[in-house]
Formats: sequence, structure tokens, C-alpha cells
Amino acid sequence: MSWSRQTSLQRIRSFRATAPAATINLKNFDQGFVVARQTANQAKMRLGGKSEPLIFDIPPDAAILVEGVHVYIQMLDFGDAMIERERETEASHRRVLSMLHLNYAACDQVAEEFEAQRVDFHGSRMHAVIVSPPGPQNAKERAERALAFADAAKRAIEEVGRTTENGRYSTRIRVGVDSGSAVAVNSGTKDEREPLFLGAPANYAAKLAEGDDEGIFMSNRVRRDLGQQQLVSHDILFSERHSAAAITGSAGFTSGATYIAKRLSDAEITKAALNARNRFVLDVGTDASFSFHRHTPPLKSIDFASLMPSNSIRMGLMSIFGDIDGFTKYVDECIAQGRIGEMVSNLHVIRSELAATLSEDFDGRKVRFIGDCIHGLLAAGTALETDASASVVSAVKAAGGIRSSFELCQQELDGIEGLGIAIGLEFGETPITRIGIRGDRSVRCSVSRAVSKSEELQRDCTGEQTALGPTALGHAPAGVRRLFEGGVAWNLDASSAVEHLSAPPTVKSGEVSATAAPYSSGGL
Repeated sequence: MSWSRQTSLQRIRSFRATAPAATINLKNFDQGFVVARQTANQAKMRLGGKSEPLIFDIPPDAAILVEGVHVYIQMLDFGDAMIERERETEASHRRVLSMLHLNYAACDQVAEEFEAQRVDFHGSRMHAVIVSPPGPQNAKERAERALAFADAAKRAIEEVGRTTENGRYSTRIRVGVDSGSAVAVNSGTKDEREPLFLGAPANYAAKLAEGDDEGIFMSNRVRRDLGQQQLVSHDILFSERHSAAAITGSAGFTSGATYIAKRLSDAEITKAALNARNRFVLDVGTDASFSFHRHTPPLKSIDFASLMPSNSIRMGLMSIFGDIDGFTKYVDECIAQGRIGEMVSNLHVIRSELAATLSEDFDGRKVRFIGDCIHGLLAAGTALETDASASVVSAVKAAGGIRSSFELCQQELDGIEGLGIAIGLEFGETPITRIGIRGDRSVRCSVSRAVSKSEELQRDCTGEQTALGPTALGHAPAGVRRLFEGGVAWNLDASSAVEHLSAPPTVKSGEVSATAAPYSSGGL
């Protein structure tokens, strides 16, 4: 497994040829678009098909400019559910997967009531967007519906948690809400046809959803859309993160006396929770329905289409997050300057090349793209056990290859010279499965402390940094530990990774070098 500049360059030029900026078909989400989609949906349903969201199955060479309200729903007690007596076990992983499956079902039930489009579930977070009715004249209605949806989703999750398995899956909920322009594009895979919404409102809503206090937290842009007084502060994000909306009773939103016309009644919330619980019982029943097996490395051969609660993977592995630093600002500039075709084309090339580097060069498996971020998994070992040390080395080399591929993209593509890539890596026992709605809209799911930590490390990195988590460092050979002194390596590319890992170890006086043993979970 190794990275080749020539191979990467050939791939990048091939990917670029399939998505040149000039041929990107840009559409606006307007009333004409809505009518056409509704007509197509009705025709499909008459033939026995299922209704689809208003923005769905976007061709790879297309993009849709959308004014909408983005809602991020965060399950605050997700992390605690993964832990049992200070460690992760099969039982705790079954519990957290059941919790996610149940709450995903509750969110989807409520989304249907508000024509809210579920964009993605990622671990403890749901991203949804309210895009209709279209047009600037309807900004207030979209904002009101978004708050009503956020309120209903929060209440439904609380109700379904309270009434299922004696509260075993209960969690507090925090919601972030922001509005503005975003670009919808295809996620780029045949079995994940959800669109991605790129731009500031999705990212900002996610930031508002970060925090320890439950509640619904909205941006000043949403307050503006509602005609409410906006917050004034030297640190607006801090103020918005600590100013929860008060939504009570049938009159709706009390802060500013805005009326939410479609706040679901307690009876409707109970019905949505019952439907979600019934679907959970049908699909999962109990935690025990999640049945785990090991996957023999390399992970490249994982077939997500075959995974389900009764056929899930659990094993020691490396989780890798790579996020394009500065991309949201770049998207906003492209929207403002009419360069959306360039942005969509560049994103197609970058994502394709990063995924190819992970899978083709280093035998890893992409889980999904989360906006401009790639999440992947990698392991070395046998059918019986994971070689933790070798897995760390492979992941570090893959991180170097990912950075080198990204830098080649910068050389070949226009307009992205100011971007960077932040990478986080961590090792741990991790389940891999598909949960939620059956079929095309089921969700690839890989959750563990290693996944959460690698994402956190990536989030804390600059565009020149690669961070290695403490568990991975504990399994790492001396060459990796030297490279990641303090847990962070700067400008780690393919050549520097190979150079450092090939260097002979330096053993200080009085020290004895050691080789890490293969990793085994040791059972429960």
C-alpha cells in the first residue's frame, strides 16, 4: 500500500474531465422547480413508486442553489450511551446503535409532517433543511416551520425515549437553526443518493447545536427572517449559543410572540413517537438484534449494502476524518461571485480523489462524505485479530497520501490554492452497520469513541495539521511517536510519512525498544 504521484495525477485529471466547470447544470430552487418535482413525484407514485423529497437524486453534473433554513439536531447523551463501566463493550455498542435507530425513526416521522428534508444522519446528529415554500417573500414562513419542526423533533425524541425500554434510550436534545443560501449537490455514490447542502447555514447551524445545554438555539439570520430583534454582542456566536428559544403551548414561540401555525399537539407527538417505536420494534426489537462479526482486513472489501442490525461488523480499527479547511468560505465566495460551476466541479474532483486515495492506495473504506469532509476506516490484521500497530502505521501513511493528493488537486484545479486539509486519526473497537429507513435511505453508521475522537481531533486541527489520538499513540511504533510528538504533525504528506517511518528508531540510554502486540478486544 503506497501513494504514487503519477497515479494520483492521472486520477485527478480523469475526474476533472468528467466534471468540467463549464458543463455544470445550475438550477435555482424556485416555484417552477417545485411544481416540476411534485408532478414527477405524483407520476412515480401512480406507478407504485415512493414519494421522494423535493431535492433528491441530483445528477453528478448538476447543482441547485437553495434558500432554506437548516436544522441540526444533536443527541447530548449519545456519548454516555457508548460507555459501560468506563469502557466500550459489545453491549454498549448495541445500546447506542439501538438508540440511534430509534431516534432516527422519530426524526423521520416528524420530518414528514413539515416537508422537512432529511439531509443526513451522522452519529448523534441529524441535519435537515426546510426549503419550501421557495422565494425570498416566504422567508418568515420557512423560519416558522423550521422552529416548529425543531420543537416537534425534540419533543418526539424525548417522548420515544421516555416510553421505550423503560427510558433506556432517553437523551437530552440540543438544536441549532440557521438560514441562508446553500448549494445542493449529489453525495456521489449510487447507494447514498441524499444531496449535500454546502454553504454557511449548514455549518453555522451545526455550530449552534454544539454545547452542553439542551434547547433550540437560532441565529440572528433566523431572528431577522422572523422579524424579531436580533442579538447584539461582540461575540455573536457565543450569545446565540447561550440564548435558547422558548417554545411553549399551542401559541408557539413565546420569545418575541411569533406564532408557529403548525406546532404539533401532544397527541400528534405521541402518535409520531408510537410510529417510531413500532418501526424500531419491527427492525430491531431489542439490543440483542444487533449481531456482530469481524471483517477480515482490508476494510476496502466491506459491502455496506449487505449490512443491517442482524449483520453488523465490530472490530478494532483506525477512524480517519479529513476536512477541507476553508471550504465553507470558498463556497460562499463562489455563490457571491457566480462561480458555483467551478466549486461543484472542484468538489467532485477532490472528493473522488480523496476517496480513491483511501480505498485504492491504502485499502481503506469510505463511510461517507459529510459536506466537504470524508470519514473513512482502515485496519490491518487477520480474520482473528487486528494488528493495532500496523493499523496505526497504515493510517498515518494514508493520511500522508490524502494530504499529497489534496495538494495535487490544488495544483490542477483553479481557485482552491488558499484551502487546506485537517486530518484526525484514532484507534478503537468500532461497530459498522446500516440503520434507519430500509432501502435507499438507510444510513451508513459507524460510531465509537475512536470515531468521535478522530472527528474532534480533525475539528481542532488547522489545514496544515494531522492529529493522532491517544489510543493510537499508545499502539504506535517509535517512528510514529517521533512524528507525532504532542499528538500533532505539521504538513504530513506521503513522502514525509514514508521518510519518518523508515528512519531507524533512536533508543535513549537505559531504554529498551519494544514492538506492539496485535490488538484484541479481549471479549466483553
